[in-house]
Amino acid sequence: MIKLFLAAGALLASTSAWAQTSPAKEQTADDLVCQLSGDCADLSDIEATQDKPESRGFKLARKSGSADPKAPSSAATGARERAKITTERKSATGASAMPGKRERFVAAKPRPAAGRAELRVSFVTGSAELTEAGRREADKVIAALASPSLAGKKFRIEGHTDSVGSREFNLELSKRRAQAVVDYLAAKGADKSRFAVAGYGFDKPLPGTSAGNGQNRRVEIVVVK
Repeated sequence: MIKLFLAAGALLASTSAWAQTSPAKEQTADDLVCQLSGDCADLSDIEATQDKPESRGFKLARKSGSADPKAPSSAATGARERAKITTERKSATGASAMPGKRERFVAAKPRPAAGRAELRVSFVTGSAELTEAGRREADKVIAALASPSLAGKKFRIEGHTDSVGSREFNLELSKRRAQAVVDYLAAKGADKSRFAVAGYGFDKPLPGTSAGNGQNRRVEIVVVK
């Protein structure tokens, strides 16, 4: 009986769309346009470099090609950045570094490839019903679609899950959740013919993660070439 109860709890946990740490920065319609089209306006001369976990693994920094020749070397800059991060962590925790011990870094969530963006939509546990917060996130897609940069483009909405539960259940749930997003967008006035739907269950985990990792519970939008 105890084992059955624990298994049921695990299955319910796996079907929740979000079990991830809340992102440090809210995703906007402009962010979606940038990720899907590459049209990032005033962000065109900056690049992402690995940073602290609370910034989702990336910070914005000037591209190395535009650096001043008299500026310190990248090695020196990197050393200062590492020292700065260490100082910030010690300040946040109030702890001092232990001599001879290394700090353990947790790998940041992989960044989506160009032409692809993760939609931070959430669903009622165990279903394909969007929550109120999920609908607000989907509204950002509507705003992004109005951008000239995405005019005429078609997309695939992909549903993904972790590996808790059967493959058949997760394939079906992931597809229903992707379809729910498309249905919501269409109800808001989007042209339904611009979207295809796919549900991959846990067959396509994020790079560097196991299929059971909660980060794999996600919905993505992909530009169809």
